[in-house]
Amino acid sequence: PPRALTTSPWHLSMANASLAPNGSVPDDRDPTLAVAEVAILTLIFLLATLSNGLVLGALSRRRARSAPMHRFISHLCLADLAVALFQVLPQLLWDVTDRFLGPDPLCRAVKYLQVVAMFASSYVIVAMTYDRHRAICRPAVAFRQGRVSWKTPLAAAWGSALLLGLPQLFIFSKVQLPQGASDCWATFAEPWGARAYVSWVTLMVFALPSLFITTCQVLIFREVARSLERGPQGKGVSAAVAKTLRMTLVIVVVYVLCWAPYFSVQLWAVWDPQAPVEGPAFTLLMLLASLNSCTNPWIYAAFSSSISGELTRLLCPRRPRPRPRAESLPSNSSLTATSVLGAANLHSASESTNQPL
Repeated sequence: PPRALTTSPWHLSMANASLAPNGSVPDDRDPTLAVAEVAILTLIFLLATLSNGLVLGALSRRRARSAPMHRFISHLCLADLAVALFQVLPQLLWDVTDRFLGPDPLCRAVKYLQVVAMFASSYVIVAMTYDRHRAICRPAVAFRQGRVSWKTPLAAAWGSALLLGLPQLFIFSKVQLPQGASDCWATFAEPWGARAYVSWVTLMVFALPSLFITTCQVLIFREVARSLERGPQGKGVSAAVAKTLRMTLVIVVVYVLCWAPYFSVQLWAVWDPQAPVEGPAFTLLMLLASLNSCTNPWIYAAFSSSISGELTRLLCPRRPRPRPRAESLPSNSSLTATSVLGAANLHSASESTNQPL
């Protein structure tokens, strides 16, 4: 049967998925590796909490001038804060104590919230990518739906996360171990259960979202390339278009780089009985996934003059307010599309909402 990653019950809840209490459970921990885990988790928790909190603070200062894209960034920050508070922090405390010390209901609740946060962080990025694709590839639909259109993909993202996390409540429980100790472990009725569950979560959290995001980006690049070939309309907005495309490309690359190593070792652990699950490489690679929650807010701040400006004024209140940059990303989803595609019938109507992101 596939083995569990018993060295670290990491935030993806299958990480210490025990197949049964029949097998031996190693009690000894590598003290150096344990200290490294705690140190890395502490750093990730502080970075994710601080960076997402700062970006949310900057966005709250622009509430009167908020735009659909700001809503997506706010929800991404909230999802990444959920990763820090409900995923990284419990795992940090768990690594300090070595065993889960809470009762069975808390065990199930922690495991549920851990995977919900993971789904939410991934699916909000999917929702944002869908909004970019809709705005650029289907500008007429985006304009007709207006400012209400951002609610549907975000509601779908959070609803899917809450729904897809429900199996955690039934798979995980407080289990009595052979040595007399107890821990929060997953149990499966069949030996193939761990393989099926890890593969399913990998598909739903990483593989399908990555495929969807990549497909949307390819379609966006193709549509922009076509619009630039049609005539001179695209020349005046090429800087804003280029910034939008660079931002979305960076998001995709960072997303894949953070999640791919994590799911690779998870799949290796459950499908290969000889996988070195107790080694430091496995353990440290499992810590990389939450780095995505640390990098997301700074990616958007780097490509948004309005957010970076508010962050500067939040940290340095006495600094004078700079003039908006002309090449800043448009905040209105439909405006991005109409500017790119040169839709004259929509341009005048959306011109009044033209704000830098």
